[in-house]
Amino acid sequence: MIAQDFAGSLEEAARAEAWAVEQSARLALPEAARFALSLCVEELFVNAVTHGRAARVRLALDADTLEFRDDGAAFDPTQAPAKRLNGAGDFEIGGFGTGLLQKFARRLDYRRADGWNVVRLAFV
Repeated sequence: MIAQDFAGSLEEAARAEAWAVEQSARLALPEAARFALSLCVEELFVNAVTHGRAARVRLALDADTLEFRDDGAAFDPTQAPAKRLNGAGDFEIGGFGTGLLQKFARRLDYRRADGWNVVRLAFV
């Protein structure tokens, strides 16, 4: 598994996403998996920093799995309700991230370990 640490800031979210895309290309993941991985990294990172107040994030990637770790407040995305759009019209922004993770990852697992949220997502 290749891994990289990032500071818990919104500025680092773009750098983390770029790293994940670059590494997934090096691992020859299919284009659809790279797209899904990119969206999920951005969603997890921004939420960990904004809502969980994470100071540190670690991404690890292998041929089919992304491991996202953050030291923010405990949050299990496998237990959060997946908010969905119900047709056209106005809608309230926010709360769609869990649904996005469930839609784009083939598998989504969570555990809390030594003060870290550990989310594992499989894309192929």
